[in-house]
Amino acid sequence: MASTKIKYPLLLVVALFILFLSGCKVGPKYARPDYNTDTTYRFAAGYDTVSFADTSWTYLFRDSVLRNLIVRGLQNNFDLKIAYERVNQARASFKEARAEMWPSIGISGAAEYNNIANPLAGGSVEYHDFYATANLSWELDIWGKMRRQKESSMADLLAQEAYQQGIRISLIAEIASAYFNLLEYQDELQITRYNVQIREKSLELNKYKMIAGTASGLVVAQAEAELALVVSKVPVLERAVALQEDGIRMLLGQLPGPVPTGDSILYQINTDIIPKEGIPSQLIVRRPDIIQVEQQLISANAQVGVARAKMLPTIGISANIGYSYSAAGIIGSAIGNLVAPIFSFGKLKAGFRRSQAYKEEMLATYQKTIYNGIREVSDGIVSVEKQKQVVAANQNLMAAAQTAYNLSDQLYNAGYASYLDVLDAQRTLYQAQVSLSQAQNDQLLYVVSLYLALGGGWK
Repeated sequence: MASTKIKYPLLLVVALFILFLSGCKVGPKYARPDYNTDTTYRFAAGYDTVSFADTSWTYLFRDSVLRNLIVRGLQNNFDLKIAYERVNQARASFKEARAEMWPSIGISGAAEYNNIANPLAGGSVEYHDFYATANLSWELDIWGKMRRQKESSMADLLAQEAYQQGIRISLIAEIASAYFNLLEYQDELQITRYNVQIREKSLELNKYKMIAGTASGLVVAQAEAELALVVSKVPVLERAVALQEDGIRMLLGQLPGPVPTGDSILYQINTDIIPKEGIPSQLIVRRPDIIQVEQQLISANAQVGVARAKMLPTIGISANIGYSYSAAGIIGSAIGNLVAPIFSFGKLKAGFRRSQAYKEEMLATYQKTIYNGIREVSDGIVSVEKQKQVVAANQNLMAAAQTAYNLSDQLYNAGYASYLDVLDAQRTLYQAQVSLSQAQNDQLLYVVSLYLALGGGWK
């Protein structure tokens, strides 16, 4: 009777001990590193928590054609589809890790028949049986190994979701930038064709003057050479337009073909939106690449706990219950086992050190990603601001070049200037027109780059 009195309290103590251990998780608890990001960006106008990234891309871009292209890209882009399936893979991996925490239950059954000869008895002995059992196996997570693995898998899932979001906002910026480049190529092509017409008229006029004896053959030859030079630029720009269209179609998940365009390059972005940059600390919770790397850091931190738990004993339980015909009733068994690593030639310790080293690598990667994001925003701020000055200077240049060309043409027709003056003015005006178009396009591209650097496009 004494053994009976001790039995149940002892089982209770063992159960409570296992329950206590199941609440333990070896390994470091994650805490977000605190890096100095300053309170404002370099070149920022002042401290303001309002961020340009809070503006929806559907409001930022005025051109309805561009907005429709972006919508099609978000629906059909191959990289975005690949990223979506990677999220599904990570989600399945998380569910697998979560399932490892629970018992594994299965069923088995068998039928058996034996006919054994027995010479001594002058006959044979028949034996037959069938049985079915339900099986249970369960590794107790006493050190938190499986919970750390679950934590790691959840972080991997969130990292893939951040990666998918990064692909999404990069795609929006990439389609917009490619569209702006297409408009600029088309604008250059239009300027070049217009200059071809001007030079054709100039050549025709000089031929009439040569017939009339008021111009030499040298002037006609110079006009022909200038016309041929500008004409040679037309197929180059037509090729650039075609290649840009094919590139945009690829972003949309479509075969090569023409791309429709809408408004001119001057009316692409809502000018009433002031691109405020916000504060650096907002990047940590907004930029997908920073979020992705932090989740990878969380996963690496959890893997340190997994590696540490592998160095400790494990306790498992296996049991089965069923029915056997030969036993004429219920059969069952229960086994508990404990496995403790003793000597593995340093394999487990090496795995633990490797997980620690990877965590340190991700710490450095996380800080680098944050600092790189802040640098991209700072670069974007100064680029947008300085490009305004470049556009203004090119506008003044084109106005002056247009005046110079008009005066040189008038003076040449009146006989007060040489045709070389007209050629120089034509070249200057043509280059000024192209430079202004390129400067206006660069201004759009810098705004888009700043929008992307701030994590814009998530709305």
